[in-house]
Amino acid sequence: MIVKLEAGAFKGLKKVAIEPKNVNLLIGANGTGKTNFADLIEFLSLASRFGLKEAFDRRGGLGEIRTMLPGQGRPPALHCSIKLGADPYRGIEEVNYFFTLSTSKALFVADESLDATIYPRSVGRPTPPGKVNFDRSKPTKISFKRNRDKIELWNAGNLQNPESFKVPENLILNAYGKLGNFQIITDYIGSMRVYNIDATIAKEQSNGGEVELERTGSNLIPFLKRVIGNDNMRTRLLADLRNAVPYIKDIKPDKTYSYKNLIFSEEDSNLNFRAQQMSDGTVRLLGLLAVLRQPVPPPVVVIEEPENALHSYAIEMLLRICREVSVSEKFSTQIFITSHSPKVVDEVLSIESRREADTQGFVTRRQKEGYSTIKPAPPSVIQAIAKNLGRPSDFLREGDFRDAPNQPELTDGTGNTL
Repeated sequence: MIVKLEAGAFKGLKKVAIEPKNVNLLIGANGTGKTNFADLIEFLSLASRFGLKEAFDRRGGLGEIRTMLPGQGRPPALHCSIKLGADPYRGIEEVNYFFTLSTSKALFVADESLDATIYPRSVGRPTPPGKVNFDRSKPTKISFKRNRDKIELWNAGNLQNPESFKVPENLILNAYGKLGNFQIITDYIGSMRVYNIDATIAKEQSNGGEVELERTGSNLIPFLKRVIGNDNMRTRLLADLRNAVPYIKDIKPDKTYSYKNLIFSEEDSNLNFRAQQMSDGTVRLLGLLAVLRQPVPPPVVVIEEPENALHSYAIEMLLRICREVSVSEKFSTQIFITSHSPKVVDEVLSIESRREADTQGFVTRRQKEGYSTIKPAPPSVIQAIAKNLGRPSDFLREGDFRDAPNQPELTDGTGNTL
């Protein structure tokens, strides 16, 4: 899981440094940086899978991503540092990775470094689909350090020292991402996912990739069709879904010519319905459950505003499952949740007081200069919650999290505040 994440000059986040835990909550007023944080996680995933240029292109280009503030002059240096802690079932003991971009208008990597201890892939052992075995008896160090196109340090086993790297607009980690032990790291970072499922989009689309669910759920139907094709997964998802929607009897794939769909059958009415006829909340909930309940879920998942279209009881059930997967012995998933909902705040920050998982609350705030910050929730508030001195939502409503919108000061022209 992510042990420490630092970034600067990424969209509205001029500088951020956080040390997240198993389950993390980001709260804050509208426009204070919660979506920017989700975009940062997605950007790192895209850069690891496809390279820097495509990661920027998918987000509108370097000019749209790099922080620009009035009167700043020269563009700031966009940079990111990520530290991963032990995740032996995914081949990770520890990873420290860092890169900085040039301040020029063109995309240009100024510095990049990696210092990691990983477990190499096991040889000759059969594994279930989607799983890879790692030899945890043989921890292996890999590292490199790059200054522009010059390689100052290279320790990558059988991979020859390139001495120089002539692709200034890309990262070494991506360029070597399918080679040797680099793949373990790129697979991990590249598997981090962000979800803000839009049920309207999800129900309108019938085709698309079925391996990974897209952020908005645009390929939700083919993705779910693949997942429920596994009888064990279908049984598990139905059991979860029935906790929130008890009248659902079964879900089956349906295909008419090239049109993919799902058929939901009801217990009480004995009627069948297509996915397009189901409630937005049911479709959205099913998509999130399918992601979290996979045999090998993503190592890091950001869920944006899970309260949208969900009943209070469904929110409670979803967050219970988030807690379960975050502390799973094998293939645990680190959870980040952005929310405005008092119910979500109550459920997430109460997990810590019940000693069910390590949680951390973060508050996003917009500063007067125009950029956003992400800071841990005030310790006094968290301690009060842990001691059962009040519900988390009480502190949220009373403003104790200090997450209210910043009000600009108005003056009368002589310097006096109105």
